Amino acid sequence: MGVRFRADGREFQAEVFLFDKDGTLFTFDHWIRVMEERARRLSRTFSLSSPQHLALSKFLGAVRERPGEWGIIPLPRPEAEEATAQFLAQMVGTSPAELLPVVKTVFAEVDQEFPFHRHLQPTPGAEELLQGIKRGGGKVGVVTHDVAAAARLHFRALGWEDLIDAVVGLDVCPVKKPAPDPVVKACTLLWANPTRSVMVGDTANDLAAGRAAGCSAVLGVLTGLGTAAELRPLSDAVLPNLLGIELG
Repeated sequence: MGVRFRADGREFQAEVFLFDKDGTLFTFDHWIRVMEERARRLSRTFSLSSPQHLALSKFLGAVRERPGEWGIIPLPRPEAEEATAQFLAQMVGTSPAELLPVVKTVFAEVDQEFPFHRHLQPTPGAEELLQGIKRGGGKVGVVTHDVAAAARLHFRALGWEDLIDAVVGLDVCPVKKPAPDPVVKACTLLWANPTRSVMVGDTANDLAAGRAAGCSAVLGVLTGLGTAAELRPLSDAVLPNLLGIELG
């Protein structure tokens, strides 16, 4: 038996609910503060000037000159680290390969020390939906382009540890969405068949991964980067937010 739910007037049933993280379960707002701290620490480490610090902050996405400009925030974690090393290499006159370990260390330190509990903002309906799925006997997995260890810190900051059964990040499955591999990996960890699972995400890559994995339903939400026009061709329903998934 799975958990019955409705979305956009249609009836569905699933044993496993898979979610993207940023833009689906969380807003992107906390990343601005995270990138501010990463920029501050990197600037101090490499003794950057004030103009260099500002340029780095803009590159990371900590300073947004126009709505919709996120810098490298949407990039998968390894790509964001590599891009930052390349950007810094042009400033300090050394190779990206020499800088990458330092960048990785700074990113990881911020992961451990940043007060996520003050800045993380769940998208509308996220916590209530996760609680309802668990009460109904369903399983919850998160498929993210972040690393799983960092994602678990975010869930712990909100007290969601018991609501998430599996996390697949790029340290668990290095293959990125839209390939089906991370979705299949999440289902494997949860002892479930993708055909008994639903994938929920805010980008075309999220939905394409779910579709390619054979998920029984693929749902788009407009709380992240994707537009309705981008998500609709790949989804069974496009919802304003997770409040559009009604359990029972």
